[in-house]
Amino acid sequence: MFYDAKLITEQMGSGDEYGTIRKVISIVITDEKLLPISPRYHHRFTLYDPEAGVELTDIIEINTVELAKLPEGTDGTALYDWARFIAAESEEELKMIAERNPQVNQAVVKLRELSADERARDLFERREKERRDIFSLKKWARHEGWQEGRQEGRQEGRQEGRQEGMLVVARNLLLAGDPTDKIISVTGLSREEVESLREPS
Repeated sequence: MFYDAKLITEQMGSGDEYGTIRKVISIVITDEKLLPISPRYHHRFTLYDPEAGVELTDIIEINTVELAKLPEGTDGTALYDWARFIAAESEEELKMIAERNPQVNQAVVKLRELSADERARDLFERREKERRDIFSLKKWARHEGWQEGRQEGRQEGRQEGRQEGMLVVARNLLLAGDPTDKIISVTGLSREEVESLREPS
């Protein structure tokens, strides 16, 4: 509910009207029994008055999928197939699901490709980590620069924060084995600064 509320309120800028808000749908997938009182594996929650049978608004919707409640046999829905795909623990299960659902079959094929090529999977994970690290550390650097700026001058603090953040990014890329030229391009550091990070402290 907290994140749904944020997604709704963050859509509005100063002067915007309520009519600009778009529907927010959350999907919670868990391998635990989130709602033990109900035997159903999928629930769809809205702002609804069950006594009057009236929905206040469809602006917010929360879907829960409890993998622990999946029945052994299919219920004929695409949701069941996708939930079985996520919960599958063997090649036999994946093959069975793929045979009855072409869309899931495409996902199974892609999963097999990634699993078969360990190097490609490792490279993909490294690139994703690198992308997340760079984004997070740039954000951190901007924040640190702002904090320093409050105490010692906004501009100077920002520069120091960015510099420190880029040094952290560079260290992570070095550990991942990326070449110096790429690190220089990503961080904006000088060659001397990057090379100095290779030296043991």
